Amino acid sequence: MYTVPSSKDNESIPVPTSLRDSLSCLDVVWSDMFETEDINHDRVRQQQIDFLRGAPPRWQNFYTSVNQPTVVPLVERDGFNDLIQLVEKRKSKHSLITDVSLRYQSGSGGSTLAMQVLWHFRKDLRCAKAIDSDLNTKLSDLSKQVLDLFLLSNEAHAKQDRRTVLLLLDTRERTDNDVPIKTVLCNNLIEEIRRRGINTDTPVVIILNCIPTDFTLNDKMILPPNLSEVEIKQFKEKVLQQIRLQGKSQRKVTTINLHHKDSSGSTLALEVLSDLSEEFTCETLRDPFNTDISENEEELGHKACKKTVLLLLDNKDDKPLRHLLKNLLSKLKRADHPGFIIINAVSKSAVRVPDDVKIKMELLPDEKKRFEKWLELEIENNIMSQKLHSFNIMQRGFQKEDAEKVITEEMVNHIETDPKSSGTRIFSFLALINSYVPGSHLSESFCKQFIAKKENSIDEEKPSLEMILKPFEDLIVIFSDGEQKADCIRLAHPMIADACLKLLTEHNFTKFDIALDFLGKSDEISYLQTCKSMLVTRVVGLMGKENFSNLILDEVKDNAENCIALLKLATDSFLADPFYPQALARFYYIMVDNVVDENIYEKAKIYATKAIERDPKNSHLRDTLGQLLKNQLNRKNPPKMNLAVANSAIDAFNAEAKAAEIESKHNNRFNNRGFFGFLQVCNKMWEMTLKKTLQQEYKGDLRGDIEARCDFFEWYLAYSQPNIDKEDLHYLCKDVKTCYTYYLQTGEMTLKEKKSFAGLLHFLQSDINVLEQNWNAIESPQSDNETQMVHYTLANIILSQFDKPCENLQDLQAKLQELWKTEEKHRSPEFYLLILLLFWPDEAQPVNQDSPNLENCVQYMSQSYENLYQKYLHGRYLVPLFFLGKGSGLQRLVRKLCKTDLDLLTEGDENAEVRCLQRINGEVKHLKVYAVKDGQKIQVTPHNKASVHREGEVSFYLGFTIEGPVAFNIRYDETS
Repeated sequence: MYTVPSSKDNESIPVPTSLRDSLSCLDVVWSDMFETEDINHDRVRQQQIDFLRGAPPRWQNFYTSVNQPTVVPLVERDGFNDLIQLVEKRKSKHSLITDVSLRYQSGSGGSTLAMQVLWHFRKDLRCAKAIDSDLNTKLSDLSKQVLDLFLLSNEAHAKQDRRTVLLLLDTRERTDNDVPIKTVLCNNLIEEIRRRGINTDTPVVIILNCIPTDFTLNDKMILPPNLSEVEIKQFKEKVLQQIRLQGKSQRKVTTINLHHKDSSGSTLALEVLSDLSEEFTCETLRDPFNTDISENEEELGHKACKKTVLLLLDNKDDKPLRHLLKNLLSKLKRADHPGFIIINAVSKSAVRVPDDVKIKMELLPDEKKRFEKWLELEIENNIMSQKLHSFNIMQRGFQKEDAEKVITEEMVNHIETDPKSSGTRIFSFLALINSYVPGSHLSESFCKQFIAKKENSIDEEKPSLEMILKPFEDLIVIFSDGEQKADCIRLAHPMIADACLKLLTEHNFTKFDIALDFLGKSDEISYLQTCKSMLVTRVVGLMGKENFSNLILDEVKDNAENCIALLKLATDSFLADPFYPQALARFYYIMVDNVVDENIYEKAKIYATKAIERDPKNSHLRDTLGQLLKNQLNRKNPPKMNLAVANSAIDAFNAEAKAAEIESKHNNRFNNRGFFGFLQVCNKMWEMTLKKTLQQEYKGDLRGDIEARCDFFEWYLAYSQPNIDKEDLHYLCKDVKTCYTYYLQTGEMTLKEKKSFAGLLHFLQSDINVLEQNWNAIESPQSDNETQMVHYTLANIILSQFDKPCENLQDLQAKLQELWKTEEKHRSPEFYLLILLLFWPDEAQPVNQDSPNLENCVQYMSQSYENLYQKYLHGRYLVPLFFLGKGSGLQRLVRKLCKTDLDLLTEGDENAEVRCLQRINGEVKHLKVYAVKDGQKIQVTPHNKASVHREGEVSFYLGFTIEGPVAFNIRYDETS
């Protein structure tokens, strides 16, 4: 029988067969799973042993009962209770969709922990795991099936029985798309919820989002205020855990960002340094240290050569850290121990309780005790613990030595005596991919085909796969993928893979030779994904995304030609894939010294062009060609050659921009790098031809295009940012301003040169004198000129923000109202924004019958935004340009909020209070949000769509983006 929790507590309900069969994207954890089956205890025990050896967990591994006395319940890692508590909190949250994040290192037990949480909740929530296979193309189907499980029906008018779905999302992200799978899934879920008209006071879905994370490089740790002594001790143990983890790596520099309030984090960090003073060279740098940082670096660098330096930075922001990292990474030499482990203790005005759980390849003291106790019970059951490699590595604290000890003399002898056998080669493949792509596997069919091609014996005598791999069988696990029922093969643990790869390299197997042997052997989807992850996927480092994959970065230290050979082979083997020739083109111009190979740019152009030919519509591939040409300008070339290269670079970036425009029509995030690359090339041309006679000619030819692109970035950066908690890279704005200064600015910055709406939004306190000194340029706008009137109105609002003399609200309203009467439609979004800001009704300003119709204004603004900006800003976070405050007149407009208030507004619960803003009354009807005042119902966009979960009266804070009014922090009136 297949049952799930009913809408009534403590009851379950059977799932119709037709519905059960339709849930193809979900691995559902039934409430009564295994309870009504005739369990084969020997098989259960064998599955338990397979899991402890390193096979992925099955639901059967979590099932224990009095009828299975030989099965000891699995150990739960330290984050189990934290995850349970987070899910419990989310259950009562008034939101359609909410999520819990689990960050884990591959091989640390993160996937197992997530499944344990689902198993724990199977009788309370409808628990399911998203099936990973080809998930990228099935997200729409997945969202529909999740809703079917929530409703327990996939029919429009069938009787429904609702219960929150706990959905486990544990999947590798796409390598060629920056949009997270969870983001796409949430958008699809909300669309499906709206389509089905679902109203609910409890979440439809709680997503348990598993994110593989490499904690050996860095971690952000948040120390909440007002912790008890016990909680502070536990937090300190986690800091020590992270230091021990980083201490085992061979990174030159690692960081721990410790965010805290007041002095609590600094005090704790000093205690940590005191505790570890014998293990590390402990040093402290306090703010300010910018003036003598070079001397500090020199002295600390000498210490780091002998012993890892545990360095505490005690300061108020992250800027000193970035400066220090850049210098240290460039100066430190490779060593057999980390040079620096930096604890960056940053004091914040507001510190929130962390809302994620982290699982690392390092045990906390309590975890060690639990694993030891479990092992004692297993020994009582006469299990040969030495064969349970995956468990043993975890139980002993993820020590490198333990992974190396599992390699037997028999394995070493086989590698030495028969290095070219099919078994040794397959073993080398597994070591390479499980080391560089943890969690990857080879299919049984791949291995059999490989053996068939390599073994020369007649069919009747050909050895089986088991025979071929017998020398390594202790380290290999074979398991079913659970979807196609095909067998998958991998090594028992990523650390074992690292140890095996080290063994192979000691016996004349280079990583290059193994990868060369591995490439081009199959067209299976999992194989293709593994190859791309190994050769193309760029991981995030301390200073941002690394230039190349880890394998390429490791290999280039020994031989750059090997990297070129691998990428060439991949390019020739995977003829439809454009990302290999793109990676090769990038490698040529970034990593190969043109003194050694003066033709690197010609070679790079060949492969950049080949990448474009494979996918001509992809603007990001075109960017590679522009970037390498831009990079070529850094070389000491003859002037005429620079001129030709610059022209080619401009052509490449212009072609990229055109491709990006076409891409954006398909709702892709707009790629701005074509526009930006063009400006960067213009900067280089100016700097190279500053003293040349051609300067003025080029300046004139380029001026129009430069002005258009500078204008683009002015509003692009003013109206949006990559996402809610990430700003654009600092050099983007800097390089745009530099280009403007070179080609367009004459003398000091004037108001005329800050002529755009977006330009005024960038005004700071220091800019106000420019506005006042040049007031005569805008003080008498033509009443029928929209641009002048918009400019004049916003200038007055800006002046009011800094308590400077300005025109009063009523006079500004009168001017805008006259313009509104002449034509309501087909205005700019900026014009409609000002209408909303000046005429929005509140207690101090009731609705005037002669005022512009704001319901129509919102509609026109949305249409205008869609026509002008949507394709460029799609997928970016629209920044609230103003908020509605509590004052009167222009003083009620709030331009900026402090970080604390902004966090409350965007992330706080519905009871959060932001003192400087006024709450607006409204209602939700047909799952749309309206502001309601004196008979007007003005539609507003919810900042968090998932917070609109049912009909009823609401209140919210009001912000204004370039698209229209936005409702923040929606609160339902429980009496409505």
